[in-house]
Amino acid sequence: MPKLTCITTTFNDSVTALTAIRSVLSQSFADFQYIIVDDGSTDDTVAVLNQITDPRVQVIRQANDGLSSARNKAFAHIKGDYVCFLDSDDVRPNWSFAAIDEVITRDGSDLILCRGSLSEVRGDYANFYDEDMFRQVETFCPDGKVARFQPEFGRARPLMQRIEPQSANKVIKTDFLRATGLYFPNGHFFEDMFFHTNLLALTSSVSFVMAPCFTYFRRYTRQQITGTASDRRFDAIAVAKLTLESFARTQEFHDATTRTAVFASCLKIVAWCEEMIGHQHRATYRQTVRGLLGIIDPLYLNFPPNPPAELGPLDPLRQYLKVMSDAA
Repeated sequence: MPKLTCITTTFNDSVTALTAIRSVLSQSFADFQYIIVDDGSTDDTVAVLNQITDPRVQVIRQANDGLSSARNKAFAHIKGDYVCFLDSDDVRPNWSFAAIDEVITRDGSDLILCRGSLSEVRGDYANFYDEDMFRQVETFCPDGKVARFQPEFGRARPLMQRIEPQSANKVIKTDFLRATGLYFPNGHFFEDMFFHTNLLALTSSVSFVMAPCFTYFRRYTRQQITGTASDRRFDAIAVAKLTLESFARTQEFHDATTRTAVFASCLKIVAWCEEMIGHQHRATYRQTVRGLLGIIDPLYLNFPPNPPAELGPLDPLRQYLKVMSDAA
């Protein structure tokens, strides 16, 4: 059986998908399965996928049902010991799987988190948005790994929550994924927030790959789902609700620092979506956020009296909550 499975989903994005697929098939580490789920494409994506003859590739087709549904469908077909993801408009450097395999062999952790690179719309390259979090994690985990029973886990945990909820930065042990029943929430656009938080809440061990293992592209020509000013951004509120409700049922919820880290990470995305949404939706959006704040567990609003530096500045969160209160 292969050591690693990679999952890519596609929908009417044949040009970028072909680039992503080639980046996976050109990996220097070859012991992998590659599952591509076509989510009901109506353009030439089907023809592009039909041309792939590599025996490591398994193409699955479904009627259009969204990215989360496509990823979840692939879960039943995973053959690798570990599973990772790559969106169809991103790429992996050819050393990515080799670097991941080295960490898998060394540690065997439930979860591996990887650094990434960012390609801006004009082609400039930079570190991914969460580079500072990885730098801080390195100070607590110089061996590149941490287990829940270790004292370092408590300090690294808020930083791991603040790492971008991006699917490409995760490699997950398949047995752990199946034992926990983790999934992406069907029908939602901000699904990574939910998946990221639940992974971290349940994992017993985490390792880190400090070499960049994916490149995320910001594009002029292809509008990312989360890059729109439409009412799709209301979905961030729905997924925040799902995330906060599911996290409240975990043991970690009773740790004030971790609970605040989860709340802050969810509200950060909610607040960002308010900034980006069309003006005509703004009042209704705020009203919906206030509704969310009124139904979540009130413990989320009780921050630790002496928050550690790893939690990051809480003033933006407090200010946003005040704005929501004043607007009531």
